[in-house]
Amino acid sequence: MLLMLPAGTFAQSGAVSPDFTGVWFPQGFARRTPTPLPFTAAAAELAEAYSAQFTPDDDPGKYCIWPGMPRVIWGAPFAVEIFHRPQDLTIYWEGYGMYRKIYMNGHPTPTPVLHTAMGHSVAHWDGDALVIETSHLREHPYMDDLPATADARITERYTLERRAVDGVERDFLVAQATLTDPKVYTQPIMLRAELRREPDMHILEYTCSTSLWEAYLLENDLAPPDLSTLP
Repeated sequence: MLLMLPAGTFAQSGAVSPDFTGVWFPQGFARRTPTPLPFTAAAAELAEAYSAQFTPDDDPGKYCIWPGMPRVIWGAPFAVEIFHRPQDLTIYWEGYGMYRKIYMNGHPTPTPVLHTAMGHSVAHWDGDALVIETSHLREHPYMDDLPATADARITERYTLERRAVDGVERDFLVAQATLTDPKVYTQPIMLRAELRREPDMHILEYTCSTSLWEAYLLENDLAPPDLSTLP
């Protein structure tokens, strides 16, 4: 069931909205539909060429490349800390030391300058659900890892649920995301994942360098596809 938390909440337009502040831990990997991915004809050709060149061991995630949105929507077994203010949300992932800023509609929002792994995100409340629109994403050309072009758009809905776990009421943050990228997919991709609030958990240090991936590509004569060439 969805809830309005009585403590740690703030008012917006006369209503009380959920507060996502806290340390959370993923409850398994995100569920994705449809499967297999519905590639366009042109993207399917790139995917086939990619699979002929890259093996599952050629994983950029092993070499410090941020998975970026929407792949970071929970899943990996690392804690996530959220700082929730009326004007924005800041999300920090223990894994890779990733960082994301989500700006609330109605507050000052910077103009996006670059395409980045997390993109530019602006949110608004729809009842108890936080709806987030993300654009300006950096191209993710790894065809076995939910690839996307720089034109991709993501819409998310975050809701809080309270459930009994071993007789104790616990808070769960449910994320539902829709990835739309007509250059790569013939239909939107849906993801759903959950976090559980862990009041006694703390974020640990995680150190990594993307130069490891660049060196790996050179050493193995590998070149990811250029998705900007897709029609």
